[in-house]
Amino acid sequence: VGTITDRMEIIAPLVKEGKVLDMGVVESRRGRRDTESQLERHHSNLLFRQICELNKECMGVDIDGEGIELLKSQGFNATTADVVTMDLEQQFDAIIAGEIIEHLPNVGQFLENMHRHLTENGTLLITTPNPFYSKQAFKIWRYNSPQVHEEHTCWFDPITLCNLCRMSGLDPYAVYWVQPKRD
Repeated sequence: VGTITDRMEIIAPLVKEGKVLDMGVVESRRGRRDTESQLERHHSNLLFRQICELNKECMGVDIDGEGIELLKSQGFNATTADVVTMDLEQQFDAIIAGEIIEHLPNVGQFLENMHRHLTENGTLLITTPNPFYSKQAFKIWRYNSPQVHEEHTCWFDPITLCNLCRMSGLDPYAVYWVQPKRD
């Protein structure tokens, strides 16, 4: 387990060449704002945009058809699909699953599906929030209630996520904690 300050340190070398798939590229949070407003926000799909700057052939996938159509109208290679059950009929050298796994109803099926979509030496990179950060522990202790995103279905730590990956035919080889620099 290592510590990095920006997840792009790990992602950038994986996506510069080859076929790349980025999962969950819309991030609309329809409970708070409409898809178009969300996509206009700078941080909404920043990861997808950063990956596309490094690899113009990157394909984005999201279940939000409205958001995908907006991205396509902006010139992005994107398709509407359910990441748990989709069959894109192709394999990828790198699949990026940034902040999506904690939203899914069936994580094991998702991981098995990603395994099917990877080339033999492909890499699946998963990022997910750390539910055990100190402020969260304080909220549980002080208020007897954790802070949870309204669309999250589960939390992961490095041990349980690695176990799930192994059960799904994937071989985890690196785990990092992202600790952003403080100003």
